[in-house]
Amino acid sequence: MNYTASGNDLYSYHDVSNVEFSGVLDKYHIIYGATMNISSIYDYHLFIKYGDKVYMEVKGVGEIVIPFAELQKNKYWKHYYDLSLLLTNNKHRVIKDLVYNSNYYDPNIYEDIRVWSIDTAFIDGSYDSKTKKVVESEYNCYYKINPFDLENMNYTSQKHLDTFKKNYMSRYEVRSRTFDKKRVYYDTFVIDYQASLMEAELDELSAIFEDKKNVINLVALNDIEGMNGDVLRVIYNLVVSVEGHKRYSGIIDTIDNCKNKLERKTQIIEA
Repeated sequence: MNYTASGNDLYSYHDVSNVEFSGVLDKYHIIYGATMNISSIYDYHLFIKYGDKVYMEVKGVGEIVIPFAELQKNKYWKHYYDLSLLLTNNKHRVIKDLVYNSNYYDPNIYEDIRVWSIDTAFIDGSYDSKTKKVVESEYNCYYKINPFDLENMNYTSQKHLDTFKKNYMSRYEVRSRTFDKKRVYYDTFVIDYQASLMEAELDELSAIFEDKKNVINLVALNDIEGMNGDVLRVIYNLVVSVEGHKRYSGIIDTIDNCKNKLERKTQIIEA
């Protein structure tokens, strides 16, 4: 696995172009009777895909290394894998905690201390799947293994895989035959979450394009003989967004020094 690394005193970020890291963390709120005390329980499916090799870890079941085709033919595993790709913000990044802190570790989720995580949103809400929602959060899915060990790990033996499948089939949503109904709800609100991200991204792009158009028009206005530079800057402050000011201020500040119209437009487009 080839990667580039960056970071700070708390985290080391590893970007790996040929590996996908993803996960689904599901948080359930349970309210107890008259006391109205709230407790939380967690479920998770974690994945690492390297070529045809997939590492999968499921809370209360264990972990396996299998061919991707094996995952795809199991409707439960495929569902959670597909969800994980929609929930994970950067599928090629894995993060290592450099300084252990109890704030980063919740014993209600994991039985052991873990340091390798991924940047994902998670699913949150009451035990009734219909009231769940997707919540933005960083570093909540932690792997039991060092992800870079997967490259040299062997595939799980058939005996171990059979045991894993047997344990998996004892999960509540499988035993109670509620999985198919739950899947419909989860697919809906995770897709809605993705749609909201796309809408926000489109709004941001629309604002960027509007700023570009306005700055290009201002540059054209500046070419009119007799245009006052102070007036131009007043108009600039009125029609360009705050973010646009950060992006284009250097171009506007030096506009009188650049006589090449094509060069100025190229700078604006590339900004």
